[in-house]
Amino acid sequence: MRKNILGIALLLSVGLYGCGNAGNTAAGDMSVPEMLQKTETYEAESSEAISDKDDAAQDYPPGKEPEMSNDQKMSNEQKMSDEQEMPDDQESQGNYESILAEYADMVRNNFYEDLLGTDMYESSFGEDVSLEIRTHKQNVYYALYDIDGNGSEELIIAGGEGGVGISNPNFSPWNYALYGFDGTKAVRIFPEMEFGYRTNFSLCDNGVIEVSYSASAAESGIDFYRIGKDGITPELLDSFAMMGHLEKDQPVFSYFRNGQELTEEEYNAGLAKYEIPLTTAPGWIQIS
Repeated sequence: MRKNILGIALLLSVGLYGCGNAGNTAAGDMSVPEMLQKTETYEAESSEAISDKDDAAQDYPPGKEPEMSNDQKMSNEQKMSDEQEMPDDQESQGNYESILAEYADMVRNNFYEDLLGTDMYESSFGEDVSLEIRTHKQNVYYALYDIDGNGSEELIIAGGEGGVGISNPNFSPWNYALYGFDGTKAVRIFPEMEFGYRTNFSLCDNGVIEVSYSASAAESGIDFYRIGKDGITPELLDSFAMMGHLEKDQPVFSYFRNGQELTEEEYNAGLAKYEIPLTTAPGWIQIS
């Protein structure tokens, strides 16, 4: 009987999927003749650009300025649009400065291990520090990532045991907390959830956040969310669950979507609809 229960738990753990990350590309070499030819071309283009700039800098009487071409107008409009849509990393980091300071203090004080067993231990952690990440000493990382594409970056806190460096394409730390900015202060996007043990989250493409949970050895679920228009409220998109039981000592599974039973094939197809890997992976920074 114990082997069968363990078999259910193992099969359920296989059912908890996640979303992947994007890789890196590299540039090639250039021969000496090619470099010389490119230098000559660059100098010629630079001279033309300087001449055009001098012409554009001429003073014109009021109302007599030459009208910009359609290409110039489109170029200027695109530049303004890019500047408006591009998140400012320094500004985003400033939005989460107090939260990052709490995690940094925990790391620099070795997770307050010297206070274990004292009344001061729990109160030493900042109020925004995740409960699960503090259970044992580990490397702590953060990333600023515009999940919902609204121009405001969210803050992701993650942890790991080390061994795989940030520069490694396979680097994939364990997510512990997710914060957003409501315009005046930073807040937790899932305030009622603690991630890192039975409940976990990962990021998928198209602004989808996958939250997986395991209620017991025979019950698990996966919910998919998007961040609402206010930039901080998670909105449920879809909900999947899988339950197992024994029939004549054999594990049997039932599958559900929003409370309605479905086949295993329909269950897997439903997950695949949302579990699309990110095209651009978060840029992780270690907190030290």
